[in-house]
Amino acid sequence: MIYDTKVLLALSISILLSTIFGILIPSIGELFSPYILVILGILLFLNLIQLEFQDLVSTFKKPKLLFILSIMKVIVIPVTMYLVTSQVSPKHALSVLLLSGISTGLGAPFVTNYVGGKLSIIVGMVIVTSLAVPFILPMLVYLLFNTEFSIPIFDMILLLVVSLVFPLVTSGFIKKYLPKLATEIKKSSLPLSIILMDMINFAIFSNFSIYFYFELFFVIFTTVIAILLFVVFAITGYFMLYFINRDSSIRYKISGLIVMSYVNNILVTVFAQQFFGSQVAALAAFYNIPYYMGIILLKVLFSRKVKISSN
Repeated sequence: MIYDTKVLLALSISILLSTIFGILIPSIGELFSPYILVILGILLFLNLIQLEFQDLVSTFKKPKLLFILSIMKVIVIPVTMYLVTSQVSPKHALSVLLLSGISTGLGAPFVTNYVGGKLSIIVGMVIVTSLAVPFILPMLVYLLFNTEFSIPIFDMILLLVVSLVFPLVTSGFIKKYLPKLATEIKKSSLPLSIILMDMINFAIFSNFSIYFYFELFFVIFTTVIAILLFVVFAITGYFMLYFINRDSSIRYKISGLIVMSYVNNILVTVFAQQFFGSQVAALAAFYNIPYYMGIILLKVLFSRKVKISSN
């Protein structure tokens, strides 16, 4: 097999254990909760070190692709998902809208580096959608639910600086002026990234562990919705890039899948709890289940194709 079976097994077991520990010993997992922003920033840094800055510049010089993907990501998909959910399960419509309309996630670069994809497209989408969401998502919530909801601009700026701008600048500086250190970071980025994701997963499930004891049906039903959303996002992203450029490589098409399905669900969890309560936030939290299952499945399905395409 092209992929490292030991790494894949270690990832699978560690994610499973972090989920179980979060449910069984939430008091420990909650210790990580205040530092999720910092952990995400470190995770992004470890994976941005593999980004060629010139590739990112080239992506922004031809903004048509980012524009199309962004419109789809922050407007078309959330409105469509809201319309469907409001007919099928109205009580989940708000949760679905919030999760569907959030930006491409800060963990997406890790998925790209591990599974395959064009890192410059993913990072470009993280930047563009992170800037757009604080303005567009509250407007959608107000129009569709007549509910006041705002993502504080200062908080979003802080999020971007700590979790995106600082890692981007720092990784670029190290690659340019400390190339040996950059090489060492690249070598250790995968195991360190897995540890950081475990910490995040541990913290998230510790905050919702009570539902596993007293509302198991709610957990199962919400998880099923999360899995369905992940599948819809992934298929939409993959075929968007397929139809935009049918002659493109598998790495290009996987990039569309990643930007649409690997969303910033952690941010949704935080803000949804603050404004709408834990039941609304639960969908974003349980989205971690297909999020990590997807990494494992995509690695198995696409790693050989990505290798062949690269050659």
